[in-house]
Parts: sequence; C-alpha cells; structure tokens
Amino acid sequence: MTMAPFNMTELLEKLTGKESVELLRRLGRLAVDRETSAYVVGGVVRDALLGLANQDLDIVVEGDGTGFAESAAGELGGSVKAHTRFGTAIVVLPGGRKIDVASARSESYERPGALPTVASGDIERDLKRRDFTINSMAVSIDPARFGELVDLYGGARDLEHGVLRVLTDRSFADDPTRVLRGVRFSARFGFALEEDTKRLLKQAVRDEALSTVSGERIMNEIELILKEREPWPAVERLAEWGILGSIHDGWEPGPGLRRAFEGIDELRTDPRRSGAPELNQWWRVLFLAMIEPLEPCVRDAVLERLRAGRALRDLAGALEAFEKRARVTLSSSEEPRPSAIYRSLAGIPHEVLALRTALEGECNLTRRIELYVSRLRLVRPSLDGGRLAELGVPEGRAVGAILDRLLDARLDGAVSSESEELELAAELAKDLDALNNS
Repeated sequence: MTMAPFNMTELLEKLTGKESVELLRRLGRLAVDRETSAYVVGGVVRDALLGLANQDLDIVVEGDGTGFAESAAGELGGSVKAHTRFGTAIVVLPGGRKIDVASARSESYERPGALPTVASGDIERDLKRRDFTINSMAVSIDPARFGELVDLYGGARDLEHGVLRVLTDRSFADDPTRVLRGVRFSARFGFALEEDTKRLLKQAVRDEALSTVSGERIMNEIELILKEREPWPAVERLAEWGILGSIHDGWEPGPGLRRAFEGIDELRTDPRRSGAPELNQWWRVLFLAMIEPLEPCVRDAVLERLRAGRALRDLAGALEAFEKRARVTLSSSEEPRPSAIYRSLAGIPHEVLALRTALEGECNLTRRIELYVSRLRLVRPSLDGGRLAELGVPEGRAVGAILDRLLDARLDGAVSSESEELELAAELAKDLDALNNS
C-alpha cells in the first residue's frame, strides 16, 4: 500500500502565516492558468520542518520563470526585477514584500569554481543541483496537490537525524563555496556532517578547491557566516578545519578570537560603550577580529585575495592608524586631558573602537575609549563660523583654529557656556595673524 504524500499546509500556515499560504495558493492557481507547475522550495521548507518561522518565499516554476513572475506581478499589483542569465526574477509586492521566482533548471560546471552553465529542467533536476539534501526539498503549490512535500533525496530524514549531506560526490569540487555553506549550516543547526560529506569536504580543503573561486564569492559567504545569529561556531569550524588557511596561506586566527567574539557580542547590547547607533554592520567588527592578529602584510594579502571592498580596506587601515595615533596616549598611566583623548580618537571608525574595546578588556585604554564614545564625541562648541564672522574673524584658517580651541576648552571644562565661549573667542580673535600663521 502506498502512503499518501506528507502535506505541509498546516505547518506552513503556522510558521509562515495564513497570508503567506493564501499568497502561495494564488500563485498556484496562476501556474495552472499558465499550464505549468510551481513549487515553493529551499529554506522555508527546511525551516518549517524544523519548526522555525521563515517568511522567505522562493518559487520554482517548470517553464518560463520570468514570464510567470511578470504575470504574478500583474496579478498581485507588484513589479518585477528580472535576471535573464539564470532565468530568475524578483516580484516586489505593493507592501514591499519580495518573492523570488526561478525557472526549474539543471546546472553543469565547465571547471571547478566556475559559475554554472544553466539549462532548463524539471523539479527533479532543479532539486538535484542544490547543495545539501536539507535544502533540496519542495512543496507543491498546484491546487490539486497543494502542500504536498517533494523530498526526492532524503532531506526530511537528514533533518530528523541532524545530518548535513551533499547530493553528489562532486558537490564541493563543482562549487567549492559549498564548503563555506556547509560550515554555516552545520553550525547554525548544530548538525553533524555525514561521513562521506565530511570526507569530501576535507578533501576539498586539502586540494585547495577554494583557490578556484573568486574572492568576491568567498567574501560574500564569509559575510553571511558573520551575519548569523551566533557566528562563532561557524568561525571556529573555519579555523579548526583549515579553511581559512586554504583561502590564504598564513590566515590563522589568534588564540583570543573566541573571547573577542564574546566581547563584541557584549558590546552590541550596550550602546554607551560601543557607539551602537553608528554600528549597523556588526559583521565588519567580527571580520576585523579575524584579521587583526595578522601581520600587516598578511592582512593586506587576505584583503586582496577576498577582493574586499573599500569599506573593509579602510577599516583595516584604521587599525594601523589607531596603533600609531592613539595607543600611547590612551594607555598612559597619567590621565590625559579629555581633549587629548578626543584628538587621538576623532575619525577612528566605531568598528575599530568596538574591536579594541572587546580585545583589551578592562584597562585605561578601554575606559578612555568608552569615555570618548559615550560623551566626548558628542561635545560641540556653541559658536559656529557665522558667529565668529560677527566677531570680525575673516574666513580662512583662523575660523577653524578658533573652533578647535573652543572645542578643546569645552572638552576640558575650561568653558561651559556660550558667553564664556564668546569671551574666549574674542581673546583668540585678537591674535589673528598668529592663528593664520600657525
């Protein structure tokens, strides 16, 4: 006797919401109108089986995915952004929600690490091209079979047993970025690598398979790892399994990396210490922690290998600037003036200050960084260039010099009101020649 396919409708309603399920039903009816079949695939199916909420909707259509997306946008009152090379599109609904749509396809690789050559296919081929069995499941949204689970490769079984398994022996060789995705998923869910999968992954690392992949793609995967809710378990695997060293020889994180990650996590919850309003990219602080122990030449080589963008390169440069400009002043046993602390740290990115705070622990240096972040960086003189012009100060270097002196006086408590600033500015303006020549 054949068992009926497992139906996930109630599970999807519970974890994605009735609105999402109704949206899927409308898309399923649209697929019938277009004489094709459609499925919701990927993470939302996996997470529903794990009992996790996920609002992402990825739709695979057997046929013209772009045409389906255009029809869906018309039906739902949205717009379409198409990517014709891979037959994919994004439907943007009026409220801003996005639905990813793709044509069912097969993929082949001309060489390891290359982007795949795409050909149209059915749902079976589309699921077989995916990275791991837990990500290779689909749910039909056709009205006659709505909610039926399509699990051709044992994904539900592997979820139940907490196992991460590739679909083919060539999985890591064809696309070595799956090494990094394997690290991310195994750490996120606490899954063990299936024995053959573990062997294949380690072989890919020994063969330096990631050397065939562009730096941009590797950097993108590292960014996704660092944006995980708990990134440390994955980063620990990157180090222990030799993956960082396979990306670039000599990339070995220091022994204090775990404590750095813990310290950074603590800072996220305390805006007074971290400057959190300015820090909306915490993954960058974590990445800095991964490269901070490296010699500057190795650090630069890692950034070059990853084709890191300007933002990360500037942050790496700011690490060195901090050492040259701020460490001596901030580590001194003698208490520096607040203005000296300000001048040492002004312009140093908050990511670098957060990292140094996390790495150093409780000491004079971190106490002074926290003073800067929580108070000194917010201090401004009451007067501006316009008020100085009223005092007869001409445009030029004198304006900037006087404003700097006023700021220092505010920081150090030498003035505390606008009237005191006016008095000091008037005194400074008497010696314009000296200021202009300073």
